[in-house]
Amino acid sequence: MKRVSITAKMRADIFMRHDGVCHLCNMKVVPGQDWDVSHEQPLEAGGRDDASNWLVAHRKCHRAHTGAVDMPLIAKVKRIHQRHIGAKKSKSPMPFGRGSKLKRKMDGSVVRRDS
Repeated sequence: MKRVSITAKMRADIFMRHDGVCHLCNMKVVPGQDWDVSHEQPLEAGGRDDASNWLVAHRKCHRAHTGAVDMPLIAKVKRIHQRHIGAKKSKSPMPFGRGSKLKRKMDGSVVRRDS
């Protein structure tokens, strides 16, 4: 998915809609201070790339939040997706689980799964 290029007018609209308040620390962004357009839900975690998902954030707050919250969430979403499509197999499967060639019956006996 291609990201939307945010123009200066769009940045101004986002700033005005949120009254110039950082959504992470709830402090006002003062003129001349660096700020970013932050996504409430990261794009990699299924967030939308439109005005409904854009927020104002101080650059320092945004980078700290991205490293501490967003990156672990994105990594988890990717791990879940890889397991869902079958690209990643468990390194320690449960004994007698679905992937095993053997199964344990209710009486405790062990039989081959193909029989």
